[in-house]
Amino acid sequence: MRSVIRVALLLSLWGGLDSCMGRRYLKGDQKLLVDQNLEGAQKLNKEEIESLYAYEPNEKILFIPWSPYVDLYQLGKKSYDSSKYENKKIKLRKKYNKKIARAQEKDRENRERKLKQKLAKKINKQNKNLKEGNQAMRLGEPLAIYDTALENETVEKIEKYLHAKGYFNAEVSRDTEETIKLVTSTYTIDRKEAYLLDSIFYRAPDSLVLKILQKEDANSLLIKGENYDQDIISKERERINDIMLNNGYYDFNRKLIGFRVDTTTLGDRKVMVGIVVNNPPDRDSHKIFRLDSVIFNTDADITGLSQKRSHKTYNGVTYQFHQRRYNEKILDWRLFLQPDSLYSKANTLETQKQLSNMDIFKFINVNYDTTGGQFIANVFTSPLKKYQTSTEAGLSVSQGLPGPFLNMSVKNRNIFKGLEVAELSGRVGFEGLTGATETGNPYSSLDYGANLSLTFPQFVMPLGKNIKSNLGRFNPKTKILFGLNFNSRTEYLRNNINAVWAYTWQNYNKRRSYTVNMIDVNYINSDITDPAYRELLENLEAQGNNLIRSFEPSFISGSSLTAIYNINEYGNKTSRASFLRYQIETGGNFIQSFPYTDIDSDNKLEFFKFAKLDVDFRQTLPVNSIITLAYRAHAGVAIPYGDNKTLPYEKFFFAGGSNSIRAWEPRRLGPGTYLPLDSAGNYSNNFEQPAEIILELSAEFRHQLFGPIHGAFFIDAGNSWTFNESDDRPGANFESDFLSEIAVGGGYGVRVDFSFLILRLDAAWKLIDPASTSRFSDNNRSSVFDLPDYEGYNRLIWNIGIGYPF
Repeated sequence: MRSVIRVALLLSLWGGLDSCMGRRYLKGDQKLLVDQNLEGAQKLNKEEIESLYAYEPNEKILFIPWSPYVDLYQLGKKSYDSSKYENKKIKLRKKYNKKIARAQEKDRENRERKLKQKLAKKINKQNKNLKEGNQAMRLGEPLAIYDTALENETVEKIEKYLHAKGYFNAEVSRDTEETIKLVTSTYTIDRKEAYLLDSIFYRAPDSLVLKILQKEDANSLLIKGENYDQDIISKERERINDIMLNNGYYDFNRKLIGFRVDTTTLGDRKVMVGIVVNNPPDRDSHKIFRLDSVIFNTDADITGLSQKRSHKTYNGVTYQFHQRRYNEKILDWRLFLQPDSLYSKANTLETQKQLSNMDIFKFINVNYDTTGGQFIANVFTSPLKKYQTSTEAGLSVSQGLPGPFLNMSVKNRNIFKGLEVAELSGRVGFEGLTGATETGNPYSSLDYGANLSLTFPQFVMPLGKNIKSNLGRFNPKTKILFGLNFNSRTEYLRNNINAVWAYTWQNYNKRRSYTVNMIDVNYINSDITDPAYRELLENLEAQGNNLIRSFEPSFISGSSLTAIYNINEYGNKTSRASFLRYQIETGGNFIQSFPYTDIDSDNKLEFFKFAKLDVDFRQTLPVNSIITLAYRAHAGVAIPYGDNKTLPYEKFFFAGGSNSIRAWEPRRLGPGTYLPLDSAGNYSNNFEQPAEIILELSAEFRHQLFGPIHGAFFIDAGNSWTFNESDDRPGANFESDFLSEIAVGGGYGVRVDFSFLILRLDAAWKLIDPASTSRFSDNNRSSVFDLPDYEGYNRLIWNIGIGYPF
């Protein structure tokens, strides 16, 4: 009986596999390609080689032998009838030709034109159905029928690739393994020894060009001892081309660069490469171009006026305009083309980029005029609208459930004729939060406010003209901001008036950006509306915890430096990329020089002094086109040293939530080994847990399931701590054995990628809770994985988010 059952189960499993893989759609001697393997590709770019496959197996859901797109294609194929679309084309032509004829009779040209466009659109739709199939066939994919001809083509492509990488003697063989019409192909590479670059020399009939090449030789991409690589040869050609274009050779052509590769003279797999820069066909040397003049047209979009443009000369550059709108001195700081300077492609592109960064012009075009024996640089710009309004609506999430928001703004460009941008913006948004005193009942938090900012395209400080001109390559800006913000939560209302004086700049070559808030002052007024929260704060105060001071009327002043390093465009899905952000902040120093003692006593204002460091590092490592590894490390420390010995509430660290340690409720993890128990000894994780130290580590194994549906296995670890031990939260303070107090959570998440929006649902389980090790817990644990056993203690936490967690 058992044998019969086993056979039945095996047959059912096999039948399911047969159905899932699409084998039932095969005809005659057809076979189905289900997998392709590559062997012998060590130290080679395996993904590049796999992209050379002449055909691919059908797409499957990760780890599951099912090709849903094949089923969709076959479903559409069953109902596909080409004659239906041919007949539809005939009917459409007949129908619209009558309408077009009537329009022609009535001499209605616009009607005739629209009808012809409509007919062409509908005919194209039917032609698409005939060529690509119906909608289901286009969304699906046909069977990957095994084809030896395509396998041979793949072998040839891989061999050509290997030859281009310096493996001139490489060979590729193929083999197949078949299991009842399911074929797995294996390509085996025998690359043999690579040919190495041994000698590199330059040749140029023009001696001046030869000197330039020899001077730039230290930056050559061709390195002795490295493998010969055709891609590097191509990149070296582009490098030399840019060298020529940046040294005055305006009419230089990359076709004049030749490479002579010799693999026989030196022998023993040594390659000699000669780089030859030939003269133009009609000249015996290369012509060097110097700018005779630079003409800057500030309103190139205005044409057809009989009145000629006026002009003004500044620093050798002629500015032309119908109406003088801009300060030429400030434009000069973003202009890197000067009379009597050598032509430079790099300076041309830099000029376009930095003028564009000012948010003043809608287009910038630089061209060069060589007529009349002169070399003239013409800069044409067209201004953006002086006034611009914008409205943005969407969903946001920072600590809890996504909520709607609405942003509105109005810009006034060039408000003081110095290319400044003034902007008035307003925001209103709702977000679902887990309350500071209640975790079980999320509520809506209302946040609204307005900002007035003024941005100058320079550093507003006493610097010399030459310094400001040199700084123009870093997109320097000064921003002055005044803002009002109101936050309404169940526990409290919090109003903030702030003013900021900030400098920003970027280093584009190294993908770095910096912000220095020289002055950042805030007046905060809070009103605690929840009696339970006030009672909590008062109880904490009685035990020596000064958190309640964060909700008194407060004056916060500070300065900060924020630096962002975006390495290789973090967020792209094709190559390794990293992101590093660090912020250094101090508070209270700005106001220290003012005699505020009387103000303090009269108005009972709280003044905060603190120092804060926050570092966030992220990295993504694409394994292939559907799998990516991602990592994050976040650490921070905030030290209060004022008389009140506490931080402003916004400056505390909080752990837990959809963008933090996901197995804990938002802002509820820690601090330390603290276990939140009420007076009756019951678990009561009702209050947010502010801390002064934080450490978070996360890793994700991201993979595409099918179409826009992606998944991720993840693990998070971390905790938060305070500096000082207190009776209100025993075990919260940071100690030398802090590593034993790391919380760990893991789980799986599903993401829907709409390209413009990513929706995320993560399920996270607590794996290690440091609270279970607390000497203040009544639990007797026998394993590090033992968790507290209290009613209301949730081991599984669901997180809804927008975008990736990091």
